[in-house]
Amino acid sequence: MNIDISNNPAKHLKIVKRQTRSSKKFSTYVGENSETLPIDLIIEILKRLPVKTISLCRCVSKKWDSLLSSPHFNKSFLARSSSRPQLLFTFEFKGKWHFFSSPQNLFDEAASVVAPDNHMNISGDWYKEVCLSANGFIYLYEKQILKGKMERVPVLCNPSTGQKTHLPKVRAKNNDLRSFLGYDPIEKQFKVLCMTVTRYGNQFNSRELHVLTLGKGNLTWRKIECEFPYVHQKHKKGICINGILYFAAQKNTTNVIACFDVKSEKFRFIQIDYNFLSIIKYKGKLGVLIFDSVNGNLLWVLDDTEKGKWSKHSLFFPDRIFWNLKSVWGTDTGEIVWAQWPWKQPFYVFYYNVERKSVRRVEIQGIEENVFMHPAERPAEVFTFPNHVENLMFRQ
Repeated sequence: MNIDISNNPAKHLKIVKRQTRSSKKFSTYVGENSETLPIDLIIEILKRLPVKTISLCRCVSKKWDSLLSSPHFNKSFLARSSSRPQLLFTFEFKGKWHFFSSPQNLFDEAASVVAPDNHMNISGDWYKEVCLSANGFIYLYEKQILKGKMERVPVLCNPSTGQKTHLPKVRAKNNDLRSFLGYDPIEKQFKVLCMTVTRYGNQFNSRELHVLTLGKGNLTWRKIECEFPYVHQKHKKGICINGILYFAAQKNTTNVIACFDVKSEKFRFIQIDYNFLSIIKYKGKLGVLIFDSVNGNLLWVLDDTEKGKWSKHSLFFPDRIFWNLKSVWGTDTGEIVWAQWPWKQPFYVFYYNVERKSVRRVEIQGIEENVFMHPAERPAEVFTFPNHVENLMFRQ
């Protein structure tokens, strides 16, 4: 590909792509002296582009397509995206999943209005189940009519590329299934953990555990032998931190945090004396939000996983509406984030700084216009995910 730039003081600049026999690496030559741009510099430039632009650049030539779809570029792009985390909002409205994101760390903390980016929409009807997020991917359930019967179908989607894949159903006798999405940063693998829950009178038990490994040939569920004497607390979300999947579980009056190692597929349990509200990721560590009638609102942070050492922080909120919300999360910069519910205009996101004990409110402006939402209409539920990154996987 030659690009001539006329009426330039440097005369004519030529950008030439070629592959050398020795290195077999993609190189670019600029100008009359054919100065080489190293591959690392090319990647450094290209990884700053939006995902949609990268998709267009892949159409330039086979070499560009090879470069931009390589594991090395995907890894470099993900690393840069991880340094600029986003707030991701997703909801199903009129037969489509809509994804919006805004910068999580605002350079101007005084900013009160943010216009989010609209990602590619994905068709699908939501089945009422909690959405889960891990390393740029969203796991959810859709409702589909299969053989004349309404079924819930697990789906993994990538908001950045607008792609989704339907996952196979778990072959289990019981229809009460609880699923969690995890990511192993060592093996670079996504896994879905699914457990069946049975009920005997007022007693609930987790009978079977299945794991689905993504990206390895045919998608099939594996039954794993693992002692799990508890049952997941329904409607309490799970979260994956550094390859460990955490979620709330209980047996009778005993509350625990189940810790599932995504790589080894083994469990351990952390007993906690409180019926906690939510599990979050706070400064890269496990955090637990607790409401104590004596001590008030608390944040427990697990500083040492081996010794079970916790640090405790008192939280001061202007009112208790925070505790009635379904979507509460933490950030790596030390804030607790939640979105207002139910949906109403204007739509706000709240940031609570744990150290300063202060709350700031940011209006997310423009979502209604993008999805042609009438003021009287509202989505069934909005899911908010801090620390969202753009991931180029699935992009073929």
